Amino acid sequence: MLEKNNLIPYLNYFYKANQNKMNTTFLTTFWKRNQPNFQMDIATWADELAFLYKSGISLEAALNYLHLHKPSIEEFEKWIQENALVISNGSEILVDTLTLEDLEFWNQNGYIVLKNAISKSDCEQTRTAIWNFLDKSPDDVASWYTQHPEQKGLMVNFSNHPTLNKNRMASKIKKAFEQLYQTDTIYKTIDKISFNPPVSDNYSFMGSGLHWDVSLKLPIPFRLQGLIYLSDCGANDGAFHCVPGFHNHIENWMKSLPKNSNPREVALQTLKPIPITGEAGDMVIWHQALPHCATPNQGKMPRMVQYLSYFPEEYTEAEEWI
Repeated sequence: MLEKNNLIPYLNYFYKANQNKMNTTFLTTFWKRNQPNFQMDIATWADELAFLYKSGISLEAALNYLHLHKPSIEEFEKWIQENALVISNGSEILVDTLTLEDLEFWNQNGYIVLKNAISKSDCEQTRTAIWNFLDKSPDDVASWYTQHPEQKGLMVNFSNHPTLNKNRMASKIKKAFEQLYQTDTIYKTIDKISFNPPVSDNYSFMGSGLHWDVSLKLPIPFRLQGLIYLSDCGANDGAFHCVPGFHNHIENWMKSLPKNSNPREVALQTLKPIPITGEAGDMVIWHQALPHCATPNQGKMPRMVQYLSYFPEEYTEAEEWI
Protein backbone atom coordinates (compact mmCIF):
# COMPACT_ATOMS: atom_id res chain seq x y z
CA MET A 1 0.00 0.00 0.00
CA LEU A 2 1.28 3.49 -0.85
CA GLU A 3 2.12 5.80 2.03
CA LYS A 4 0.24 9.08 1.97
CA ASN A 5 3.45 11.07 1.34
CA ASN A 6 3.99 9.04 -1.84
CA LEU A 7 0.52 9.69 -3.23
CA ILE A 8 1.21 13.04 -4.91
CA PRO A 9 2.47 11.66 -8.26
CA TYR A 10 -0.45 9.24 -8.38
CA LEU A 11 -2.99 11.91 -7.48
CA ASN A 12 -1.60 14.36 -10.01
CA TYR A 13 -1.95 11.76 -12.74
CA PHE A 14 -5.37 10.64 -11.51
CA TYR A 15 -6.82 14.12 -11.41
CA LYS A 16 -5.27 15.26 -14.71
CA ALA A 17 -6.49 12.14 -16.50
CA ASN A 18 -9.99 12.47 -15.09
CA GLN A 19 -10.27 16.24 -14.60
CA ASN A 20 -13.19 16.93 -16.94
CA LYS A 21 -15.16 13.87 -15.86
CA MET A 22 -14.50 14.51 -12.18
CA ASN A 23 -15.33 18.22 -12.21
CA THR A 24 -18.47 17.97 -14.33
CA THR A 25 -19.96 14.74 -13.05
CA PHE A 26 -18.89 12.88 -9.94
CA LEU A 27 -17.39 15.42 -7.58
CA THR A 28 -19.44 18.41 -8.67
CA THR A 29 -22.79 16.63 -8.62
CA PHE A 30 -22.05 15.09 -5.23
CA TRP A 31 -21.24 18.56 -3.91
CA LYS A 32 -24.39 20.06 -5.49
CA ARG A 33 -26.76 17.46 -4.08
CA ASN A 34 -25.55 18.35 -0.58
CA GLN A 35 -26.21 22.08 -0.93
CA PRO A 36 -29.23 23.82 0.71
CA ASN A 37 -32.44 23.77 -1.33
CA PHE A 38 -31.04 21.20 -3.73
CA GLN A 39 -33.63 20.56 -6.45
CA MET A 40 -31.63 19.34 -9.43
CA ASP A 41 -32.50 16.02 -11.05
CA ILE A 42 -29.13 14.24 -10.87
CA ALA A 43 -29.12 10.51 -11.57
CA THR A 44 -25.42 9.79 -11.05
CA TRP A 45 -25.46 8.67 -7.43
CA ALA A 46 -23.85 5.29 -8.13
CA ASP A 47 -21.04 7.01 -10.06
CA GLU A 48 -20.51 9.55 -7.29
CA LEU A 49 -20.31 6.82 -4.67
CA ALA A 50 -17.89 4.85 -6.84
CA PHE A 51 -15.70 7.94 -7.18
CA LEU A 52 -15.50 8.31 -3.39
CA TYR A 53 -14.79 4.62 -2.76
CA LYS A 54 -12.13 4.48 -5.47
CA SER A 55 -10.50 7.50 -3.82
CA GLY A 56 -10.42 5.60 -0.51
CA ILE A 57 -12.94 7.97 1.11
CA SER A 58 -16.06 6.88 2.96
CA LEU A 59 -19.45 8.40 2.25
CA GLU A 60 -19.80 9.44 5.89
CA ALA A 61 -16.46 11.29 5.89
CA ALA A 62 -17.41 13.23 2.76
CA LEU A 63 -20.86 14.12 4.08
CA ASN A 64 -19.48 15.19 7.45
CA TYR A 65 -16.98 17.50 5.77
CA LEU A 66 -19.65 19.05 3.53
CA HIS A 67 -22.15 19.59 6.32
CA LEU A 68 -19.70 20.84 8.95
CA HIS A 69 -17.48 23.06 6.79
CA LYS A 70 -19.82 24.00 3.93
CA PRO A 71 -16.92 24.28 1.48
CA SER A 72 -16.90 25.74 -2.01
CA ILE A 73 -16.51 23.26 -4.85
CA GLU A 74 -12.83 24.23 -5.07
CA GLU A 75 -12.33 23.60 -1.35
CA PHE A 76 -14.13 20.28 -1.61
CA GLU A 77 -11.92 19.19 -4.50
CA LYS A 78 -8.82 20.12 -2.51
CA TRP A 79 -10.13 18.13 0.49
CA ILE A 80 -10.68 15.10 -1.75
CA GLN A 81 -7.11 15.35 -3.04
CA GLU A 82 -5.67 15.67 0.47
CA ASN A 83 -7.65 12.77 1.89
CA ALA A 84 -7.51 10.32 -1.01
CA LEU A 85 -5.93 6.95 -0.20
CA VAL A 86 -4.73 4.22 -2.50
CA ILE A 87 -5.71 0.85 -1.04
CA SER A 88 -4.19 -1.92 -3.14
CA ASN A 89 -5.41 -5.50 -3.24
CA GLY A 90 -2.11 -7.03 -2.15
CA SER A 91 -0.85 -10.09 -3.95
CA GLU A 92 -3.36 -11.67 -6.32
CA ILE A 93 -4.80 -15.10 -5.57
CA LEU A 94 -5.01 -17.26 -8.67
CA VAL A 95 -6.73 -20.24 -7.02
CA ASP A 96 -10.46 -19.88 -6.43
CA THR A 97 -11.45 -19.05 -2.85
CA LEU A 98 -14.92 -20.61 -3.09
CA THR A 99 -15.44 -24.26 -4.01
CA LEU A 100 -18.16 -25.62 -6.28
CA GLU A 101 -20.03 -26.71 -3.14
CA ASP A 102 -19.75 -23.16 -1.78
CA LEU A 103 -21.18 -21.75 -5.00
CA GLU A 104 -24.04 -24.26 -4.96
CA PHE A 105 -24.82 -23.23 -1.40
CA TRP A 106 -24.68 -19.57 -2.48
CA ASN A 107 -27.08 -20.11 -5.38
CA GLN A 108 -29.58 -21.80 -3.09
CA ASN A 109 -29.25 -19.58 -0.01
CA GLY A 110 -27.96 -16.21 -1.22
CA TYR A 111 -25.25 -16.01 1.44
CA ILE A 112 -21.91 -17.62 2.18
CA VAL A 113 -19.56 -17.70 5.17
CA LEU A 114 -15.99 -17.21 3.96
CA LYS A 115 -13.88 -18.95 6.60
CA ASN A 116 -10.66 -17.28 7.76
CA ALA A 117 -11.11 -14.29 5.50
CA ILE A 118 -8.58 -12.46 7.69
CA SER A 119 -6.28 -13.78 10.41
CA LYS A 120 -6.99 -13.95 14.14
CA SER A 121 -4.14 -11.51 14.79
CA ASP A 122 -5.63 -9.02 12.31
CA CYS A 123 -8.95 -9.36 14.15
CA GLU A 124 -7.24 -8.64 17.46
CA GLN A 125 -5.48 -5.57 16.04
CA THR A 126 -8.74 -4.33 14.59
CA ARG A 127 -10.58 -4.76 17.88
CA THR A 128 -7.81 -2.81 19.62
CA ALA A 129 -8.13 -0.01 17.07
CA ILE A 130 -11.88 0.14 17.68
CA TRP A 131 -11.50 0.17 21.47
CA ASN A 132 -8.99 3.02 21.17
CA PHE A 133 -11.09 5.00 18.71
CA LEU A 134 -14.18 4.76 20.91
CA ASP A 135 -12.18 5.47 24.08
CA LYS A 136 -13.57 2.31 25.67
CA SER A 137 -11.88 -0.67 27.30
CA PRO A 138 -12.64 -4.41 27.21
CA ASP A 139 -11.92 -4.45 30.96
CA ASP A 140 -14.24 -1.53 31.82
CA VAL A 141 -17.83 -2.68 31.33
CA ALA A 142 -19.23 0.77 32.13
CA SER A 143 -17.29 2.25 29.19
CA TRP A 144 -19.11 -0.02 26.75
CA TYR A 145 -22.26 2.01 27.28
CA THR A 146 -20.84 5.53 27.06
CA GLN A 147 -21.82 7.21 23.80
CA HIS A 148 -19.08 8.29 21.42
CA PRO A 149 -19.87 11.18 19.00
CA GLU A 150 -19.28 8.88 16.01
CA GLN A 151 -21.68 6.21 17.23
CA LYS A 152 -25.10 6.11 15.52
CA GLY A 153 -26.94 3.22 17.10
CA LEU A 154 -24.81 0.16 16.41
CA MET A 155 -22.92 1.87 13.59
CA VAL A 156 -19.63 3.70 14.14
CA ASN A 157 -18.24 6.15 11.58
CA PHE A 158 -14.73 4.74 11.75
CA SER A 159 -13.21 3.76 8.42
CA ASN A 160 -9.75 5.26 7.97
CA HIS A 161 -7.22 3.24 9.95
CA PRO A 162 -4.26 1.07 8.87
CA THR A 163 -5.74 -2.15 10.24
CA LEU A 164 -9.12 -1.51 8.58
CA ASN A 165 -7.34 -0.81 5.30
CA LYS A 166 -5.24 -3.95 5.69
CA ASN A 167 -8.42 -6.01 6.03
CA ARG A 168 -9.77 -4.36 2.88
CA MET A 169 -6.62 -5.48 1.06
CA ALA A 170 -7.23 -9.18 1.75
CA SER A 171 -6.84 -10.99 -1.57
CA LYS A 172 -8.93 -13.93 -0.35
CA ILE A 173 -11.90 -11.61 0.13
CA LYS A 174 -11.50 -9.97 -3.28
CA LYS A 175 -11.27 -13.37 -4.98
CA ALA A 176 -14.51 -14.51 -3.35
CA PHE A 177 -16.30 -11.41 -4.63
CA GLU A 178 -14.82 -11.93 -8.10
CA GLN A 179 -16.19 -15.46 -8.16
CA LEU A 180 -19.64 -14.38 -7.04
CA TYR A 181 -19.79 -11.46 -9.46
CA GLN A 182 -18.11 -13.59 -12.17
CA THR A 183 -15.86 -10.67 -13.08
CA ASP A 184 -12.70 -9.00 -11.78
CA THR A 185 -13.90 -5.49 -12.68
CA ILE A 186 -15.05 -4.67 -9.16
CA TYR A 187 -14.07 -2.07 -6.58
CA LYS A 188 -14.15 -2.13 -2.77
CA THR A 189 -16.35 -0.03 -0.50
CA ILE A 190 -14.99 2.16 2.30
CA ASP A 191 -17.45 1.35 5.03
CA LYS A 192 -18.11 1.56 8.77
CA ILE A 193 -17.72 -0.78 11.71
CA SER A 194 -20.36 -1.90 14.20
CA PHE A 195 -20.17 -2.03 18.00
CA ASN A 196 -22.98 -3.99 19.64
CA PRO A 197 -22.60 -4.29 23.45
CA PRO A 198 -24.56 -6.86 25.48
CA VAL A 199 -28.06 -5.86 26.49
CA SER A 200 -28.51 -5.17 30.20
CA ASP A 201 -31.05 -3.81 32.65
CA ASN A 202 -29.95 -0.31 31.64
CA TYR A 203 -29.22 -0.85 27.94
CA SER A 204 -31.58 -1.95 25.18
CA PHE A 205 -30.67 -3.12 21.69
CA MET A 206 -30.27 -0.15 19.33
CA GLY A 207 -30.33 -1.95 15.99
CA SER A 208 -33.04 -1.98 13.34
CA GLY A 209 -35.33 -4.89 12.58
CA LEU A 210 -35.43 -7.01 9.46
CA HIS A 211 -34.79 -4.78 6.45
CA TRP A 212 -33.24 -4.28 3.03
CA ASP A 213 -30.64 -1.63 2.16
CA VAL A 214 -31.89 -1.32 -1.40
CA SER A 215 -35.06 -0.18 -3.13
CA LEU A 216 -37.55 -3.01 -3.61
CA LYS A 217 -38.48 -1.80 -7.07
CA LEU A 218 -38.18 -4.85 -9.32
CA PRO A 219 -35.92 -6.17 -10.64
CA ILE A 220 -33.50 -5.75 -7.75
CA PRO A 221 -29.97 -5.39 -9.15
CA PHE A 222 -27.36 -7.97 -8.24
CA ARG A 223 -25.08 -6.57 -5.55
CA LEU A 224 -23.31 -8.12 -2.60
CA GLN A 225 -23.00 -6.96 0.99
CA GLY A 226 -20.57 -8.22 3.59
CA LEU A 227 -19.23 -8.09 7.13
CA ILE A 228 -16.23 -9.55 8.91
CA TYR A 229 -16.70 -10.99 12.39
CA LEU A 230 -13.85 -9.57 14.48
CA SER A 231 -14.51 -11.99 17.35
CA ASP A 232 -16.33 -15.30 17.70
CA CYS A 233 -20.07 -14.77 17.24
CA GLY A 234 -22.58 -17.41 18.26
CA ALA A 235 -26.33 -17.33 17.69
CA ASN A 236 -26.94 -15.27 20.85
CA ASP A 237 -23.95 -12.94 20.55
CA GLY A 238 -25.63 -10.38 18.28
CA ALA A 239 -25.21 -12.55 15.20
CA PHE A 240 -26.14 -11.36 11.73
CA HIS A 241 -29.52 -12.80 10.69
CA CYS A 242 -31.03 -13.21 7.22
CA VAL A 243 -33.77 -15.11 5.38
CA PRO A 244 -31.90 -17.71 3.31
CA GLY A 245 -32.96 -18.20 -0.29
CA PHE A 246 -35.21 -15.14 -0.41
CA HIS A 247 -33.32 -13.74 -3.42
CA ASN A 248 -34.85 -16.61 -5.42
CA HIS A 249 -38.41 -15.75 -4.34
CA ILE A 250 -38.54 -12.01 -3.81
CA GLU A 251 -40.12 -11.17 -7.18
CA ASN A 252 -43.01 -13.61 -6.71
CA TRP A 253 -43.35 -12.52 -3.07
CA MET A 254 -43.56 -8.85 -4.05
CA LYS A 255 -46.15 -9.57 -6.73
CA SER A 256 -48.27 -11.60 -4.28
CA LEU A 257 -48.63 -8.77 -1.75
CA PRO A 258 -51.98 -7.01 -1.41
CA LYS A 259 -52.24 -3.76 -3.30
CA ASN A 260 -50.95 -0.69 -1.37
CA SER A 261 -49.29 -2.85 1.29
CA ASN A 262 -45.85 -1.90 2.56
CA PRO A 263 -43.50 -4.80 1.76
CA ARG A 264 -41.04 -3.74 4.47
CA GLU A 265 -43.75 -3.89 7.12
CA VAL A 266 -45.03 -7.21 5.80
CA ALA A 267 -41.50 -8.62 5.98
CA LEU A 268 -41.16 -7.56 9.62
CA GLN A 269 -44.41 -9.28 10.51
CA THR A 270 -44.12 -12.50 8.52
CA LEU A 271 -40.55 -13.44 7.58
CA LYS A 272 -38.37 -15.46 9.95
CA PRO A 273 -34.59 -14.86 9.71
CA ILE A 274 -32.00 -17.28 11.05
CA PRO A 275 -28.62 -16.57 12.73
CA ILE A 276 -25.48 -16.81 10.62
CA THR A 277 -22.70 -17.57 13.09
CA GLY A 278 -18.96 -17.37 12.65
CA GLU A 279 -15.55 -17.29 14.28
CA ALA A 280 -13.18 -14.33 14.45
CA GLY A 281 -11.93 -13.68 10.92
CA ASP A 282 -14.91 -15.25 9.14
CA MET A 283 -16.78 -13.10 6.64
CA VAL A 284 -20.48 -13.23 5.80
CA ILE A 285 -21.32 -12.22 2.22
CA TRP A 286 -24.96 -11.92 1.21
CA HIS A 287 -27.14 -10.97 -1.76
CA GLN A 288 -28.74 -7.57 -1.18
CA ALA A 289 -32.16 -9.05 -1.98
CA LEU A 290 -32.03 -11.00 1.31
CA PRO A 291 -33.84 -9.29 4.19
CA HIS A 292 -31.40 -9.15 7.09
CA CYS A 293 -30.71 -7.60 10.48
CA ALA A 294 -28.43 -7.45 13.48
CA THR A 295 -29.80 -8.86 16.73
CA PRO A 296 -29.58 -8.17 20.48
CA ASN A 297 -26.31 -9.31 22.01
CA GLN A 298 -26.99 -11.70 24.88
CA GLY A 299 -23.32 -12.59 25.24
CA LYS A 300 -20.59 -11.39 27.56
CA MET A 301 -18.59 -9.08 25.28
CA PRO A 302 -19.48 -6.47 22.63
CA ARG A 303 -19.91 -7.80 19.12
CA MET A 304 -17.63 -5.98 16.67
CA VAL A 305 -17.76 -6.31 12.89
CA GLN A 306 -16.20 -4.52 9.96
CA TYR A 307 -18.45 -3.92 6.97
CA LEU A 308 -16.77 -4.53 3.65
CA SER A 309 -18.06 -5.24 0.19
CA TYR A 310 -17.27 -4.81 -3.49
CA PHE A 311 -19.38 -3.21 -6.18
CA PRO A 312 -19.28 -4.19 -9.85
CA GLU A 313 -18.34 -1.54 -12.39
CA GLU A 314 -21.32 0.18 -14.04
CA TYR A 315 -23.53 -0.70 -11.08
CA THR A 316 -26.82 1.24 -10.91
CA GLU A 317 -29.77 1.23 -8.53
CA ALA A 318 -33.41 2.08 -9.05
CA GLU A 319 -34.14 5.80 -8.70
CA GLU A 320 -37.54 5.10 -7.12
CA TRP A 321 -37.41 3.99 -3.49
CA ILE A 322 -39.91 1.30 -2.51
